[in-house]
Amino acid sequence: MAARAAGRRPPRPAAARALAATRRALTDRHNRRWVVLGALALAGLIAFGIYVTVAGPSPRVEAVVYFTPTATDAQKDAVRAACPTSGGAVQEPPDHNTVQSSRVYPLRYNITFASPADRAAVYRCVHAQSNVIGISEFTQGQ
Repeated sequence: MAARAAGRRPPRPAAARALAATRRALTDRHNRRWVVLGALALAGLIAFGIYVTVAGPSPRVEAVVYFTPTATDAQKDAVRAACPTSGGAVQEPPDHNTVQSSRVYPLRYNITFASPADRAAVYRCVHAQSNVIGISEFTQGQ
């Protein structure tokens, strides 16, 4: 009995058995078409991910001005007129809808391509106005 037990190999772990079964399935000539198509799809997905990361469009960055709750529409319009576009920091036109967020945050700047100096100029101008609490940056997708 000891001689018979000495000639046996110990059982393989489950991970090794699964790996061997996967290797057999991938190298079987009956599955070749699906294996090649899967590899091509994976390569295409990886190439698309690299393209989006490297050469895709940058996310839009927006600066939103916060006003005090007591600020009137005329005061908000005065801030809009006092702080126009500055270089790459482009003031967006006012929304003409009845959505509550458009009334609360009526002044926005697209600062996606603005330099730090352009952003600083807009921030400095906005903070100098009365009835302004502050300004926040939001990146598309946040």
